[in-house]
Amino acid sequence: MEQVLWLGLYALLSIVGLITFVIVIVKLFKTEGALKGILGLICGIYPFIWGWIRHRELKITKIMAAWTFSMVGSIAVSFMLISSGLLSLFGVFQSATDIVTASPALTQQISKRPGPKAVSKPVKVLPKPKAIEKPVPKPLVGYDLEMKKLNDLIKQDGMNADAHYNRALLYEEKNNYLMAEKDYTKAIEINSKHTDAYYNRGTLLAKLKKYELALKDFDAALKLSPTLSEAYCNRGNVHYQIGKTDFAIGDYTSALKISPNDPDLYYNRAVVYLSIGQNTKAMSDFKRATALGHEKAKHYVLGQSKKTNGTATASRTSSVLWKKDLTNVKIPGTAARGMIHGEAFVANSAELANGILTIRDGEDFFPNHAVMIFLFLKEGETPERKSYLISPINASASPHIHMKWKPANSKVPKTKVFMKDYSMRLDLGSIKNGQLPGKIYLCLPDEMKSVVAGIFTAVVK
Repeated sequence: MEQVLWLGLYALLSIVGLITFVIVIVKLFKTEGALKGILGLICGIYPFIWGWIRHRELKITKIMAAWTFSMVGSIAVSFMLISSGLLSLFGVFQSATDIVTASPALTQQISKRPGPKAVSKPVKVLPKPKAIEKPVPKPLVGYDLEMKKLNDLIKQDGMNADAHYNRALLYEEKNNYLMAEKDYTKAIEINSKHTDAYYNRGTLLAKLKKYELALKDFDAALKLSPTLSEAYCNRGNVHYQIGKTDFAIGDYTSALKISPNDPDLYYNRAVVYLSIGQNTKAMSDFKRATALGHEKAKHYVLGQSKKTNGTATASRTSSVLWKKDLTNVKIPGTAARGMIHGEAFVANSAELANGILTIRDGEDFFPNHAVMIFLFLKEGETPERKSYLISPINASASPHIHMKWKPANSKVPKTKVFMKDYSMRLDLGSIKNGQLPGKIYLCLPDEMKSVVAGIFTAVVK
């Protein structure tokens, strides 16, 4: 019976607290506006404090006293109910004000159900799992699957030359050249007559610019397979790179006897002919390559046919040869000229602006051909009387070269940038009347072996 009375008193106090809370909230909305009214709904303590601050002005002193009494009374009664364990059964009667302004003391006295105790068990030593109990790996696809197969095959039979060879191909596909070379070498150690291993190792070594070793591998491949035209072609490429143009032409010619309809062979041989000034033979090969569908050869032939001074200019520039070593080169005393991207070039103007030397031809805003040399001058540094001797070996921290040319049917030139692997000799004079004289011999490593040599006078801007 006593407990019922306490519960009734608790409910009554809760109702009084709720009514007084609503009255104060209404006053808050009318007096302070919607924003503070909403704030009072969210934070119950705010209208309680606000009400006591302005109770005289708003004439709500009795209302605030009743609210305070209901709150204090609710807390006192709750202690009695907690001690009897009945509050949890009738928590639904708790007022909104009690929820918003819950007493810290009340919160601390709410007991929590204890969790389960930790059970201590001796650690068992489990046997090693069998292979069948291992987690199933995710399925491998493509490259990873093939690599796994080859690794497993090599583990089973380390003397399988073809397995090493095929793994080398996979390594090379992922640009892991060190492991690729190692596997090609292993395949050759196991099978000294593995033609493909010699050939592919040769192409890899050529890519790594290990030219002498590449030549030995192509020689070995051709000894084993004399009709392997690809080996002749790639050996010709290497001979061309190291400056042995006669050997390169011989290799391309040998390859053409085996594969007479290969446009790449005609194109490559044409490039070599062009680099040594044999323009007639070069044009003949370019035309054959064009007839066989070679796009680059087609662009070259179209470009040459549209040049009004093609034949005359080509004969004048034939003496400007591409060279790798310019240490003792003699720079021609004529206007800078040569071949840019396989097309004849004669400079008709030059300028130096912002540390960039531009030698170009053509009268339009965009040049038909040009070389731009970025000298990277420091602030306040003058280009006067500077000399540059750059070789592919010492090209680090060298000027950057931008080569420009107009493709067929285009009004805007294309650009190719060279930061290394080129050769250049550049001698600059003294500036007089805003003009800087100079002479240049520049050999670029593009596939057309572009070269510019001669004298110029640059307008300084």
